[in-house]
Amino acid sequence: MIVDSVSSLSSAIAAATRDAKETSATPLIQEAAPSGVSFADFMNSVGTNFADSIKGAEKTSMDGMLGKASTREVVEAVMSADQTLQTAMAFRDKVVSAYLEIVKMPI
Repeated sequence: MIVDSVSSLSSAIAAATRDAKETSATPLIQEAAPSGVSFADFMNSVGTNFADSIKGAEKTSMDGMLGKASTREVVEAVMSADQTLQTAMAFRDKVVSAYLEIVKMPI
């Protein structure tokens, strides 16, 4: 299902940010930004919001098949889920692109 894909993306992002927290650069980052939400928390929140949005669309689709939701509601939910998925894929592509640029940098 689509939710499994987004959930795995969210898990991968959370794992990558958790690994990044364990590097020696973390104290420098924390000194530079002492207040606010950490990047790992933000990424986890984004992944969770993506998954929740798609789960809601799937529930509305099921309700539509059972006659509990109108066709308009189902179409709106599916279009919203499609937009969320497209956003998640674009976000993933940007993260991968940034990672590849970092890897290419000379030490």
